[in-house]
Amino acid sequence: MRTVYHRFPTTFDLDFELQKPFGEVLRCFRSLHESHTTSRKGVDLVKCQTLVSVAHNKTSFEPVNHLPDIEKTVTEMADFRVVVRETRLTPKNRVPVSENIFLVRIVDKGKFTEVTVAKEESRGGMDAIDLREILKGACV
Repeated sequence: MRTVYHRFPTTFDLDFELQKPFGEVLRCFRSLHESHTTSRKGVDLVKCQTLVSVAHNKTSFEPVNHLPDIEKTVTEMADFRVVVRETRLTPKNRVPVSENIFLVRIVDKGKFTEVTVAKEESRGGMDAIDLREILKGACV
């Protein structure tokens, strides 16, 4: 079964391949949901939280943890909405820095998976190449 979003853009920012089968890439997306990393940007400590939703009924998105056995039910193609939130951590509080929203389409190509990335909004400091590095890191 395909899970596609009917408003997925026809122009995109990046197209690349992951050398993993489709089912493994689906597991990577599931494991990426609600994960976070912390890194230093200059003198600031920045937390990046990742939220992943999968297309549902062609018109909306559902968090991947709401759909049981996504690896078994989804075949051929899937569209995802990936939100990466950056928050600056200070000793006294947390300050939101940016929210980056991407639409990601993965297509089964046998031994590898084709990935298409389109940034949904122009705000935020990340681009499609940054998301590619996050996805490659999750699918090691």
